Amino acid sequence: MNNNKVKVMAVVSLVSLSLFAVEAKNKPAQTVVAQKTCPVMGGKIDKSLYVDADGKRVYVCCAGCIAKVKADPDKYIKVLADKGEGVATLQTKCPVMGGAIDKNQFADVKGKRIYVCCGGCIAKIKADPDKYIGVLEKQGVILYDVPVEKPVE
Repeated sequence: MNNNKVKVMAVVSLVSLSLFAVEAKNKPAQTVVAQKTCPVMGGKIDKSLYVDADGKRVYVCCAGCIAKVKADPDKYIKVLADKGEGVATLQTKCPVMGGAIDKNQFADVKGKRIYVCCGGCIAKIKADPDKYIGVLEKQGVILYDVPVEKPVE
């Protein structure tokens, strides 16, 4: 009789584990949206205020939040992730060749600056800017605006 109890418990355990595995497999992945809220105060972000850490850009709502994010960026990136918000990724690779970017080599197209690994990639980006902007956007990379030169007074 005792042996039968063990067998029944084993079967119940296996069935429970199987049901859990099926439920976990069928659960849809959480959709991640672009960051909209400050991870510190919860307010609307100001795109001119941010902290860059470990290849990621975390936007905040006010200057007062910058020091807190700088002190522990991982904590605030997790706060956003838990809310289904993703932080922006900084460009580190050339969208043409996939190599490390050289900040001295870039193409300014459609109001955005795209960094590349070498001078040979600049012409390819200028020939088909939408393709390479799309490549970077699919990777979640933020594109820098082309710097505007201030007029000399």
